[in-house]
Amino acid sequence: MVYLFIATATPLFLWIEHRKWAVAHIPFVIALWGAFIYYVVVPELGGWGHVTLWSLLVANFAFAHLAAFYLYATPYLRKQREKRLIKS
Repeated sequence: MVYLFIATATPLFLWIEHRKWAVAHIPFVIALWGAFIYYVVVPELGGWGHVTLWSLLVANFAFAHLAAFYLYATPYLRKQREKRLIKS
């Protein structure tokens, strides 16, 4: 449940600087909430329900981490590499 709230807030943090990433993340959030609501409403989820819910969770988790690395770590690593090239 906590991860749902964090995933829901992620597009809000990205909106100002990286709108394309925020818009790309919105379908993941909607699908995750839909799967969660289905999980709460239906007492017996079944095999495919569990596979779908966990697949959405893993896909959202991977998207969030890849986006964070690309948006925040890549510029930092690029600056560090440029500093090393300038010094040598």
